[in-house]
Amino acid sequence: MLTALALIGTPLYLLQGRRLRRNTPRLPEVSGPRHGQVGGEPPPLGLLAIGESPLAGVGLDSAEQTVIARLARVLADRSDQAAHWSIVARGGVTVTDTCACLLPQVPDRRVDLVLIALGVNDCLQLTGARNWQRELSKLLDGLAERCHPKRIVLAGVPPMQHFPALPQPLAGMLGLRARMLDAASAELASARGDLIHAPMTFDGRSPELFCDDGFHPGAHGHQLWAEQIGELVEERL
Repeated sequence: MLTALALIGTPLYLLQGRRLRRNTPRLPEVSGPRHGQVGGEPPPLGLLAIGESPLAGVGLDSAEQTVIARLARVLADRSDQAAHWSIVARGGVTVTDTCACLLPQVPDRRVDLVLIALGVNDCLQLTGARNWQRELSKLLDGLAERCHPKRIVLAGVPPMQHFPALPQPLAGMLGLRARMLDAASAELASARGDLIHAPMTFDGRSPELFCDDGFHPGAHGHQLWAEQIGELVEERL
């Protein structure tokens, strides 16, 4: 069904995509260090985030506003244990790009939790569900080999139909693809004991959750995202 819809609407989707690229402001990734530590008792929990542009802090003032830094604060506050966070991320990457380009940048040391956030660019590139699962499995195996995480959290693919920047019917088509990839993520997680699927359960339709480009989550969106993941993983760490 998705293939048929994509073929039927291809000329309009291409036109809307070109207009979107031309009219959407290009926001920078955060500058400065992409690591930090928040208070509590030692030894610190080790948190690593790997993936696409939201993790790279596109549209934010600092890396301290990203979901992984806020998740570190959430977990530190709830456990009274310190938490160290770091980011390996780049805008525009797919899951295949992440395996090839970002995975080699992951430090070779143990961490307690890895957060993977991918999917938007794979929706834009029309990645199929089986290829998505296959490449995710490669990424998971590579992370296990490099940093031996106790838990890996795979963030849900965002509901792209709610992105303010996306016009219809492009938004609807990308929303369908996002649901398809997210369902494939959940299926993969159910088959692996080392993976937690964290679907986005908060309402993603509010414009206040987004940056000025209407495409990337803003500081408030990152905070809600971190709180949701914190609830899911707190008892598993």
